[in-house]
Amino acid sequence: MKMNDDILSQKNKILNIYEDINSLKRDMNKFNYTDVELNSNPNFLDASYRDRKDDKVLLDMLSDMGIEYFDETWQKQDWIAVFIAGTVGIILDTIITQTSILRPLDRRIAGLMKSKKITSFKDFFDNISDSFRDGASAPIDFQDFPMIGLKSIHEQYSFGHDPLRFIEGIIQIISGNYRGIDKFGNIITAQFGKGIPNVMQAIVSYLAHMVSDFCNANSLPYPGTTFLMQFGSQQTRDAIAAAYRSQLYNSRTFVYQNLPGFITNLIIHAWSVYDYYTQTKKINFIIGNNLKYQPMLLAANAMVMTSNLTITSIRLIMHDPHALFRVNFPVMLNTVKHSIKLVINQHKRIKSNGKEIDILYDKTTQNKLPDKTIEEYISSFEEEYQLYSNKEKILCRF
Repeated sequence: MKMNDDILSQKNKILNIYEDINSLKRDMNKFNYTDVELNSNPNFLDASYRDRKDDKVLLDMLSDMGIEYFDETWQKQDWIAVFIAGTVGIILDTIITQTSILRPLDRRIAGLMKSKKITSFKDFFDNISDSFRDGASAPIDFQDFPMIGLKSIHEQYSFGHDPLRFIEGIIQIISGNYRGIDKFGNIITAQFGKGIPNVMQAIVSYLAHMVSDFCNANSLPYPGTTFLMQFGSQQTRDAIAAAYRSQLYNSRTFVYQNLPGFITNLIIHAWSVYDYYTQTKKINFIIGNNLKYQPMLLAANAMVMTSNLTITSIRLIMHDPHALFRVNFPVMLNTVKHSIKLVINQHKRIKSNGKEIDILYDKTTQNKLPDKTIEEYISSFEEEYQLYSNKEKILCRF
């Protein structure tokens, strides 16, 4: 591949500077600067790289000079990687959130949750959860109020079963006080058995209970939906309850929706490892956290989020009653997360560079040359040069 004019110019500048430095070192050595180390082969770089015409000449040259350099500017291949990752994410998101292709698979998974092996698995965690309390039921399972056909989906009405309200769930386990809503959005509170005053035991009991309930056919509620049940309209409550009862919208849905973001991030991270290796010949599996690749992660996830919100908005315009269930919240959270990480790491980079500048400034002021006029420096140099010339003349006589 033929190098562009910018790379050619930079290459020649480096070679010329390197040649000037070696020439200066030779001159300084003649003036008895014994601490100046001469290169054994000063023409090595020029001979090896002057006639090279490929785009990687700068990286190879800097490597031979012992300079560790990593180019953080985006190249054409980086744009292609972002496009591929974003496109794959969009396709997966469209399949998962906008079609019913996964329904047969989810039905099989729901059926699997009723198998003997999964039932034994659930019983194991239920026993762990119940071992810390006197009663057989957890406070978050309270149902002694007019359920009106909601007993089979009581988790959707219990605040403690919402993964996003896990702190409230742990507090209910500790206090033994249930809190949730009824079918019409009225707040229900009740003391149900004895709580677990030991915080660590309460956390273990709660987590074991949640793992067990996640393995039910209906699974746990979709994270955050109890807020909509609490503060939304009756129509919203009925729609969420119907979707949960039909196993269309629950925590398994949340897991499925994480797949597009996971695959998108995986593609960018894989590309970052390969790209870093081609530049440095080193393998770094966490290089995806570098400031070059974080904008790539943000851009790819933003592509998926934009596609999802665009399609969902069209459904809303067309009065689709289930448009809310098409929003991919995990992808939105992923995009926000990468935005925050990018800002934080850019701030760290700026702060780190500022510290290095301060250190360099301090060293410069501490080790500055004695205050002399330009005429005094010239006079001092001329004296040393005169001594050197006299030595040369004496040697020539012999």
